[in-house]
Parts: sequence; C-alpha cells; structure tokens
Amino acid sequence: MKHAAMAEGGINLKPTSSGDTYRSIAQQKAGFLQRFQLEVIEGAQTRTYDGKKWYLKKGMAVLASPVDDPAKCSRHMMGIAVDVANASGKVLAWLLENEQRFGFSHEVVEMPGAEPWHLRFTEGQAMPQAVLDYEAANLTLGA
Repeated sequence: MKHAAMAEGGINLKPTSSGDTYRSIAQQKAGFLQRFQLEVIEGAQTRTYDGKKWYLKKGMAVLASPVDDPAKCSRHMMGIAVDVANASGKVLAWLLENEQRFGFSHEVVEMPGAEPWHLRFTEGQAMPQAVLDYEAANLTLGA
C-alpha cells in the first residue's frame, strides 16, 4: 500500500519476504528448524518445542516455536503480523509516528533483542479510518 502519508516522507513499505507475513504451521516449523538446533550453544537464545530445548544458531533471527495453540503461536501464524523491510532510520521513525493510524503497533521497540521490523495488526475486524479512506480513493469495484 502506498499512502499519501508515505509518499510525502519518501517511504516505501514492503515485507522482508513472503515468509514474513502470514505463516502456516508447516512454514513456521520449517523456519524454526532452519534457525534452531538441539545441540547446546552456550549463550544462545533458546525456545522450547516438542518438549525439548532448542538453541538459536549463530547469525539467525529468532522465530517463535511452531505450536498450533492459538494462545501460544506466532502472530504471523495468526495472520496479524508482518515484518517490514529496512525498518530502521527514516522508515522506523515513520512507522513509529504513523503505524497506529493504520491499525498497527510495535510489540517491543527499545528492549535488547527487540524486533523493530515486527508489526502486528491490532484492530481485529474494525478497519482504521486511514485504511477505509485509502480503499475508497484507490479501489474500483468490478475493475
């Protein structure tokens, strides 16, 4: 979506990859198994999956364990999260200033290990007015 507020700031938002929007349980599991291992890595971040402790491989980004419990699964698996490419500097500043207008929020921004690229949609079925305005101005029925 290219909104006037983004154009004014020279901002072009896009996901880091197609795997950083919605993820199925199979996609989450494949990503998890690529990034974590059972062999102990001293000082590495850990996750529990399948009753075992897993260690994050060096140089890999953290990923939630692939569980199918909606209360514990990744927000990507719930379809309410997106990882934004180049979410630093001017892009991050724009996001922090404008994301709530479009129904998004950062879960954590200024903590060690935070993910400034990770946004979640907070509005459920209620679309924010900025989204409704964009749709009204840019969508044509039957086109």
